[in-house]
Amino acid sequence: MTSEPDGTAAADRPKFLHNPLTWIAAKAQQSFVHLTTHAVALHGIAILRIGYGSLYLIFLLHEYPKHDALWGPEAPWTPALNQQFANDPGLDWFAVDRWWYTFLGHGGSTWFELWYAVAVVVCLLTALGWRTRFTSVCFALTIMAFTGRNVFLTDGGDNVMGLMAIYLAFTRCGTHWSLDARRKRRQAEARARDGIAEFVWADTPGGRFWAEVDRTREEIVTFLHNTATLVIAAQICVVYAAAGLYKSQGSYWQNGTALYYTLHLDWFRPWPGLSNFVAGQSVMIAIVAYLTVFVQIAFPFAVFSRWLKYPCLVALLGMHFSIAVVMGLPLFSAAMMIGDAVFLPESVWLWVGRRVRRELGRLPRLPRLPRLPRLTRPTPRPAPATPQNPEESALPHQGQPHRSPSH
Repeated sequence: MTSEPDGTAAADRPKFLHNPLTWIAAKAQQSFVHLTTHAVALHGIAILRIGYGSLYLIFLLHEYPKHDALWGPEAPWTPALNQQFANDPGLDWFAVDRWWYTFLGHGGSTWFELWYAVAVVVCLLTALGWRTRFTSVCFALTIMAFTGRNVFLTDGGDNVMGLMAIYLAFTRCGTHWSLDARRKRRQAEARARDGIAEFVWADTPGGRFWAEVDRTREEIVTFLHNTATLVIAAQICVVYAAAGLYKSQGSYWQNGTALYYTLHLDWFRPWPGLSNFVAGQSVMIAIVAYLTVFVQIAFPFAVFSRWLKYPCLVALLGMHFSIAVVMGLPLFSAAMMIGDAVFLPESVWLWVGRRVRRELGRLPRLPRLPRLPRLTRPTPRPAPATPQNPEESALPHQGQPHRSPSH
């Protein structure tokens, strides 16, 4: 007899034909328990954190030679113009909050250089996963600040990264492949090596109360992570669906000549020879144009299929790679390709992690410095009186004193 995550046996579940309302209520309860106790796509979210942090770090370093003309105090888009733009009553409610983004342009060159260096450090710490609960919020504010400082420099890539950075602040983006995970792992190894028992709340009324508070906090954090992950996936689907539907209404996309005329625009010709060669393949670019529209419109529905979403992801990755190389839009293409990582299962990223560790293990290692001997060894803390096995305690299962994994 199999058991569900909430402890109910499969044979005890209500049948839909016997009692539909009870069956729906049981399914809803089971889904809610899963949503608050099982964090999803932890490795995919880690890829988003690493990708977006590294991408914006490269962007800031690449633009450093002309960063003062783009966002500095002498930039054409002055804080006064931005403030006037934000106070326009015809704009949406989000525009009234743009006034604080102009802090990059106040205080002179020294102030601007300081904040630019802070932004670079924030992007680096986000990619490395150091104190992600704090740095993820700073990363979102950094992208929003640079975007609002000069609104005429933004494109689709900035908009996507700005939205994703806000969503990442509500996720457990530092659970894997981060300095936070490395620190927690070393702390657990040190406690095990020193014989220090894992902390649990005492089996007292006060201990039960704080254990329940801790469990509730853990469920709220997991719920926010799963909700933000769902919003990230929905945002990617909306971008693809909107792009596909808008393309389908254009006459050039309907007759398959949209890519031909796009390849002859001076703004999207970083490699004129390559653009002319691709534009000369009339049949191929017509097929690619139709395939792009079909895949973008179908992708929000293909994600519910176990196997159909993978060919769509391959086609979309190829499309973004072509846009980055042929049309010279690497920021937007990279932002979308990183966002697609959330749709891959955890098994794929675990395999990627094993391969990366295997390749890194083949690299020559630097000799380690000898560790200094410890003068005094701490006295091992005795194990708490609270039974570690829930079956040996009189407390109910949900009231067991424990410490959540996030600690």
